Amino acid sequence: MQQELNIIGKTALFRGFTGNEVLIAVNCLEGTVKEYGKKEMIFRSDEVLDAVGIILSGQVLLCKENISGMRLIFSELEAGDILGETALRTTREYSGYEAVAGAACRILFIRIHKIVRPGLQTCKLRGRIIENMMALLLENNRSMYHKLDIVSHKSLRDRILRYLSLQAKKSNALVFDIPFSRSDLADYLNVDRSALSRELQRMAEDGLIRFAKNHFELLDTDQGLAMIDF
Repeated sequence: MQQELNIIGKTALFRGFTGNEVLIAVNCLEGTVKEYGKKEMIFRSDEVLDAVGIILSGQVLLCKENISGMRLIFSELEAGDILGETALRTTREYSGYEAVAGAACRILFIRIHKIVRPGLQTCKLRGRIIENMMALLLENNRSMYHKLDIVSHKSLRDRILRYLSLQAKKSNALVFDIPFSRSDLADYLNVDRSALSRELQRMAEDGLIRFAKNHFELLDTDQGLAMIDF
């Protein structure tokens, strides 16, 4: 449990809290832990959320369907990330997207109405949690900007290179593992899986990358490193 409290304390919602304050806040907010198997649905797009989740372990994929019914992954979350921030709204609205376990995961859900709903008894740490919400929203906006940045590139090769460059920057290394299977990466880049596999092979043949499954290396070439800014 101590390890999980450390993860919770490092999230945007509880950043700056002591271990004891995290425990007090979680109890006050009626925190409950749920476990999900790989590919299990966590919530659907037509559900109204009344809790925010903190991912303790594993991976969660946030998805939407386009008008053709194709699944698009617009974000992937890992341990320490926040899930279901639409519950922070003061009006009850549908989430608008679905959350699926990309790998087996454990999620702590906290009842957010004790923070944002007026007229109810609230947690004594409410003020500090509200301040931290601003950091949470900024982090989520940054994640969405990265996705828009990637899909704004017209060619498939440029999309792949931009995505890999962001992963390299995140890892601070040119050799790294990505959090997606080949199918999930295709959904994230909004491209056909077969086309993605062919382009990855061409990029390897052109000396831009090396890869095996989800393990990648960006090679030291002008084109391969053009999009990286460490």
